[in-house]
Amino acid sequence: MADERDLLEAAELFKALSAASRLRILRALSAGPSTVTALAGAAGLSQPLVSQHLKLLRGNNLVSVTRLGKEALYALADGHVSHMVADALAHIQETRRGNHMVGASGRAIMTEENKAEHTLAEHRHGAADCTHESVQHGDHVDYLHDGHRHAEHEDHYDEHDDPAEHTPGEHRHGGADCTHESVQHGDHVDYVHAGHRHAEHGDHYDEH
Repeated sequence: MADERDLLEAAELFKALSAASRLRILRALSAGPSTVTALAGAAGLSQPLVSQHLKLLRGNNLVSVTRLGKEALYALADGHVSHMVADALAHIQETRRGNHMVGASGRAIMTEENKAEHTLAEHRHGAADCTHESVQHGDHVDYLHDGHRHAEHEDHYDEHDDPAEHTPGEHRHGGADCTHESVQHGDHVDYVHAGHRHAEHGDHYDEH
C-alpha cells in the first residue's frame, strides 16, 4: 500500500506531466534517446523552452541525460514513463470514442466486452477480410491491431502489451508472498500488478 509520502510524490509527478509540451517531449523520447535540437523539432518548440521542460522532467526523475562530449543525449528514465503517457492518451481516446460505460456514480467502468477495442462479432481476426498480421504466441495466435496484440478470449479480444516485467520464476502470482489483488477473468485468474492485469502464459506474464 502507498503511504502518504508516496502519494505526495505521485502528485508532484502528475504536476510535471500536466503540460502538453512536456507530454510531446516524452512521446518523442518514447521512440528513443534524443538531443535537445531533435526534440525541439519533434515537439515544435524552441530549444530554450525544451531545455526548461527537460530540467523539470529530470527533477522529477522522468528523464535521464548522458553526456557525449559536448552533446547531451536525453532519454526516458524507465519504461513506466512511456506507459503513463501512453495510458493517459489511450484513456482520453477511449473516452472520446465512448468505449467506457458510465455507472450511476458517473465513473467509467470497464466490462468484458469493452476491454478490447472490438468483439468477435464486430471483427473476426483470421477471417478472409482480416488484414492484421498474425503472431504465434505459445499455443495460440495473436493479431496485431492498432498497435496492440489481440488474443481471442471467449466473446471478445484481450489486448496484450509487451510481456510483463517479470516471469513466474522471479515472482509467482498467487504464491504465499504475493500481495497482488486477484481478479477472475473467464476460465483463469488475473493479478493486478503495477497498474496492469497480469495473466500467466507459459514462461511469462501477459499484461492485459
